[in-house]
Amino acid sequence: MSTIWEDVKGRKIFKAATLYAAVAWGIIQIADVLLPVLRYPDWVMSSMVLIAFSGFPVALIAGWMLDIKHERLKLAEAADSEQLIIPISSRLIELAIIAVFGACATFLYLNSSNQPANANIGSMPSIHQLTEAKKNQKTIAVLPFASFGNSEDDDYFADGLSEELLNVLARNNNLRVAARTSSFQYKNKNMNIRKIAQELGVQYILEGSVRRSEDQIRVTAQLIKADEDVHIFSSTWDRNISNIFEVQDEIAQSVLETLEIKLLGKSGIQSKEIGTQDIAAFAEYSRGVAYIRNRSKDDFEKAIIHLNKALVIDSQYAEAYAMLAETYLLQFSYNLIDPDKAFELAKPNIKKALKINRDLAEGHAVMGLMHWQISNGEMDDIEQRDELLVKAKFHLNKAIELNPSNAEAYMWYGSILQNEGSLAEGTMLYKKAFEIDPQAAVVGFNLASDFVRTGHYDEAMAVFNTIVRNNPNYANAYQIAGNVSFEVGQLDQAYKMYKKIAELKGSETDWLLSENRILVPIGRYDLAQRNIDKIAQDENSKYIEGLPVIQAQVWIASGNLSKFYQWVDTLDEDSQKWMDWFWKGLAASTKQKWKYAANDLEKSLSLMEGNKIKRQDQMSIRIQLLLARAWQGAGNQIRSESYLNAALSAIDLLIEQKIVHSHALRYYQAAHAAISNQSLLSLGLLRQAIQEGFVDIWMIKVDPAFDSIRQDPTYLAILREFDAKIRTMRNNIKFDDERVAVAE
Repeated sequence: MSTIWEDVKGRKIFKAATLYAAVAWGIIQIADVLLPVLRYPDWVMSSMVLIAFSGFPVALIAGWMLDIKHERLKLAEAADSEQLIIPISSRLIELAIIAVFGACATFLYLNSSNQPANANIGSMPSIHQLTEAKKNQKTIAVLPFASFGNSEDDDYFADGLSEELLNVLARNNNLRVAARTSSFQYKNKNMNIRKIAQELGVQYILEGSVRRSEDQIRVTAQLIKADEDVHIFSSTWDRNISNIFEVQDEIAQSVLETLEIKLLGKSGIQSKEIGTQDIAAFAEYSRGVAYIRNRSKDDFEKAIIHLNKALVIDSQYAEAYAMLAETYLLQFSYNLIDPDKAFELAKPNIKKALKINRDLAEGHAVMGLMHWQISNGEMDDIEQRDELLVKAKFHLNKAIELNPSNAEAYMWYGSILQNEGSLAEGTMLYKKAFEIDPQAAVVGFNLASDFVRTGHYDEAMAVFNTIVRNNPNYANAYQIAGNVSFEVGQLDQAYKMYKKIAELKGSETDWLLSENRILVPIGRYDLAQRNIDKIAQDENSKYIEGLPVIQAQVWIASGNLSKFYQWVDTLDEDSQKWMDWFWKGLAASTKQKWKYAANDLEKSLSLMEGNKIKRQDQMSIRIQLLLARAWQGAGNQIRSESYLNAALSAIDLLIEQKIVHSHALRYYQAAHAAISNQSLLSLGLLRQAIQEGFVDIWMIKVDPAFDSIRQDPTYLAILREFDAKIRTMRNNIKFDDERVAVAE
């Protein structure tokens, strides 16, 4: 064997392989350093590696051919030719090497084309880079083209043409395009162009009309500079219906050239990017997309029907596969189907979409959504969850790179960051999504909810008014108004808004939970308990797992601590859930078993930090304050001071970042002052918290942090003032007829 190997090493095939490998490796190493600096896209590097590897078997074959030629020349010159015959084993080794590298190159090529979803995840741009406004960037909205046809199909066709044109323009990084959901709010509305542009936050408006007669079509488009109401250009195209996609291209190029934006040359838009060349598939796809935007149960089902029809007509319609997958995932998001079923239905459609078009922005966005949804499920493997989140971010970044006007990608990415605790960065992405799609209900809801969280109530209500003006039956919008009312302490107004949600959604369980949020602070524990009992009857409810925590709050608030203690005793002694140990620690604190409380609370804090629990800034502060009180009660002042300092630093950070309701911060500051024996400061902060909207007084009554001021006359006066305020709001609430009447 050694003789054969020595023989192979001395041949030209081996020398060719060595030389090729050295040169190719050197080029790749240089490119790996220079390409990121020169801001070339990732696919350039991937292509270079693929080409280099694919060329390796070619180099081997070339060396092999040289060997054969050299041998023939030697044979012709040699007297004893038998001495120059190459052993067959050497030939077999050479052929095997060439075959292996050829097979590997083929495998890499096929997988690079067909498996884009498994692309390497490299460095991603910062959130600032994703959200910053580009210098000299133009902004435009494509209004739905008017249809002058005689059928509903013509109307959908005009909408689809407008949307595809919008998508083509959105691929340009130097052009921000208002999203379809927002621009289509103005369909069939006779509004001033300047006002529309102002509401959408754009400089230019593209509008037009479509007139279809049998196989002929006339498309008219005009570009308007909105602030001056000046027509930049107006053109008409008469074509056969089969050439409609060429018209799209021509209109897009006219707009881009007029705005002096370069799009990889005039031929930058390829026909394959449009998705289909079949007008019937195009019409069905347009119908499906229109239904998805409404986000109701019936609309999702209709969308699935039309998207499947589009795929029957054109089985290579990548956009239709992506939108079908999104529909299934959104059905899960809105609790209309089980997650397992949603993922089972969505996965093959996403895979098919990206196999057809690896650079499909919608495909990457939906892939990111699915990875995020899966990571949010019950998952014991923390590393697997984190890996899914990294993949989700990668695909959402890719979607934004391919289509900077994809509002959903920004919104979903923002939600991931919010859940991780990167609240400020999540807010930046929410704002960017809203900038692109200011009239979309779901985009507005996410941003408004963020405004509520940060205490920007006026901004939240402005978004709420925009949503209900466009879609008064969008139930989630009323959650914004309800939450604003709750956070400022107007429980009666919050109750009305939550009731409105129940009327629109028809979900009794959601209503019962929302009602409990009001019933507990106003002291209607009987009705709160009735709601809990009713929810518990549905063993398949998604809220069953969290019901014990809600029950515990009712027991504590109502002063029924004996039942609370009984429940705590049932918790697993080997539990790995931080919340279980929090309840254990709180129970021990209320019994003044300080050392037990300290041990349990430290276990809770350790699990919270070890498991990387997301968005628990406030709970970590609360645990630290309880630990400070527990160690104080146990006589360990040094450890008590340590936790007091840690809590104060966390409170100051939240104040600086302005990411928590002010009344919650006042509560924590009051608790900190009480433990530190600063009674006057604590009482002042408590009163301020209530004035700013704090309503969960039951927490104060059991929180051991306030033990030092329990008997203070000012403390008792504060409670009486709050009770009077609650009594007034309770009288303003009208409960359902079947419930116990409020007796005052």
